[in-house]
Amino acid sequence: MNKDTRNYILMFWDPISFVAAMAFISINAVIPNFLNELGASAFQISLASALCSIGPFLAQPIFAQVAMGTPLKSRAFSRLLFTQRFLFLSYVILIPLIYRQLPGLSIVIFLFIWGIFNIFVGSYSPFYMSVLAKVIPGNQRGRLQGYATAAGNILALGSAFLVGVFLKKYSFPYNYAWIFGTGAVFLILNAWGFALIKENPDQTEKKAINYFKYIRQIPHTLKTNRTYATAILGNSFHVIANVALSFYTLNAIRNFEIGAEQIALFAGIGVLINIFGSAIFGVIGDKIGHRYVLMITATLSIIAPVLALSIHSLTVIYISFALSSLATGGYTLSSGVNIINHSPETQVPLYVSMNTMITFIASSVVTLIAGAMIDIFSFTPLFVITAVGGLISLLIYRGSDRGKDVMRLQR
Repeated sequence: MNKDTRNYILMFWDPISFVAAMAFISINAVIPNFLNELGASAFQISLASALCSIGPFLAQPIFAQVAMGTPLKSRAFSRLLFTQRFLFLSYVILIPLIYRQLPGLSIVIFLFIWGIFNIFVGSYSPFYMSVLAKVIPGNQRGRLQGYATAAGNILALGSAFLVGVFLKKYSFPYNYAWIFGTGAVFLILNAWGFALIKENPDQTEKKAINYFKYIRQIPHTLKTNRTYATAILGNSFHVIANVALSFYTLNAIRNFEIGAEQIALFAGIGVLINIFGSAIFGVIGDKIGHRYVLMITATLSIIAPVLALSIHSLTVIYISFALSSLATGGYTLSSGVNIINHSPETQVPLYVSMNTMITFIASSVVTLIAGAMIDIFSFTPLFVITAVGGLISLLIYRGSDRGKDVMRLQR
């Protein structure tokens, strides 16, 4: 097997194993119910969701500069992933003991561990996108991610089924120890794939990590690359729209008192809808342009909260969750590739991480505000804000530089 084929297979394995794993550790379906069982408030549940943005935001300057100075990025990335996932697995094994011995601190301990987990998530964008740009041709990236994510979602249907089985078969908190533990094992297998990738070393220059110099460079970069700045602005409003996805399950728990089977159904719906969506979005991205994928997903992110606002029904909540899952999945697939198309080849980790930092600020702030608003006003303000965010992102993508769409064929 030649190196290119080997790398393609391993990069194909990444979305498959990652998507299947994260169905067990879903911030949109599993974790909200786990925290609700622990007695968490809506704000604490929103904090768990916000940590998915806050952790990577804090770590971006460090990991971006490490990636820029690392000749063999896949190997360094695999070491970071192994560290993250074995740490999380260690916590999961201790969940029953913590709940029994320190029940009053269970929420705080989970949020602390989840925060550490998400600090390591800060390595995902700069390292993964750098590896993708190095080993996969530009006109194949969308389809690779789309088809692999679709395959991963097929496996994740089994993951969602197992979530329901674990919830019913075992008592709390042993059920969640099994759920999170299974997900952690899948994530460890996912990390192994990056350790096996063969890449040519980059010519790099070791530099001291300067956190604040990195921060100061962001405004200059945005001023000198207007199309890149526009792409980030569209992404920022898109992630605001995506915030709604984290709260549809909580809405169903609070307003419709759903049980274990219905919670597992949320995970299953998200998985099922993205089987087809990922493959279709991957083809659209490669054939027409990832900007068009983002326009489609922005439209879906408007429709989902509007439906939830208009009709008080559990069925409509499921539909809104499905549309929002599809929007978030398409955004995840295309936003990073769209940023690569606006980035100098030698500075992909830097440009990708800047996008990640800025969008994570928008996402985390709105998520925390949403949690507070839900405790005070219920879910209506959240759905209004996210629908408006989707509309603004759609308008920005529509007016952005269309010439950049063809760059995907040249890289």
